[in-house]
Amino acid sequence: MTPQIELDSKRESAETLEIRSRGTTSDREQSIESMLPLVKHIVARLAIYLPPHISRDDLASAGIVGLIDAVDRYSDDKGCSLKTYCSIRIRGAILDELRRLDWVPRSVHRDARRLAETQDLLAQQLGREPDDHEIREKMGLESEEWEELLERVKPLSYFSLQEAASQGDDVNPLLHEEILADPRANDAVTSLLQEEDKSILRVQLQELPPQQLQVLTLYYMEDLRLKEIADILNLTESRVSQIHTLAINRLRAAFMRKRRQ
Repeated sequence: MTPQIELDSKRESAETLEIRSRGTTSDREQSIESMLPLVKHIVARLAIYLPPHISRDDLASAGIVGLIDAVDRYSDDKGCSLKTYCSIRIRGAILDELRRLDWVPRSVHRDARRLAETQDLLAQQLGREPDDHEIREKMGLESEEWEELLERVKPLSYFSLQEAASQGDDVNPLLHEEILADPRANDAVTSLLQEEDKSILRVQLQELPPQQLQVLTLYYMEDLRLKEIADILNLTESRVSQIHTLAINRLRAAFMRKRRQ
C-alpha cells in the first residue's frame, strides 16, 4: 500500500469512527428537528418575564444554536435524557443572549437584591421563612408599593436564580427544575448539579409555604401556564405571578446565603 493510499485509508477510518460515535447526519438532523419545538416552547415561557422590546426571534435564533450544540455534544454519559440536555443548553444559550443585551436596569437589580436580603434577614431572625406581610412590613412598603415592587423584579425572579446557582460546568447555567423533572434525574443529577446545591434546593423547597410550592410544582413540573394555574387555585393570574416571584426569590436568597458562608 502506497503512503498516500494508507493516509487516505486512515482518514476514512477516522471519519467512520466519528460518524459512528455521533450517529449519521440523518440521525443528527432528525434529532435537531424533533427537538425544535423545545426552542419555541422555552422562548414562549421565558417571554412572560421579558419586556416587549426584546426580540423573540433573536432569542429563538440563540436557542437554535444551543439546540444544535446540545445534539452535537450529547452522549449517554451525560446522565440525562436528550430532551433534558437540549432544554438546558437551549435555555442557557438564550440566557447568554439576554446577558449580552444587558436588558435589565440597574434599579431592578437593586430592588431584587433588597427583596432577597430582606427575606434572608427575616428568615434568620424568625427561624422560618417569612410571609408576604412580614416582608412588606420589614421593607416599610404599603400594599400598592409592594405590588409594584414584585412587578418590577418579576423579570429577575427567574433569571437570577439560574445565575445564583450556575456552576462552571459543561451545562451552564444550571436548570434545577429541568433536571429534577427528568425521570432519570435521581441517578444522574450529580454530574450536572453540585451536591451542596441539590441539598440547598431540596431543603428550601420543603420549607416553602404550601401555596408557593404548589405554584412551582404546577409551573415547572406539570408545565402549566400561569393562567391555567390561576384557574386551578381560583386566583388571579397576577396573584399567581406574585406567588411565583416570591417563591423564586426565596430560593435565590437561600443560594445567596450559602455563597456567603
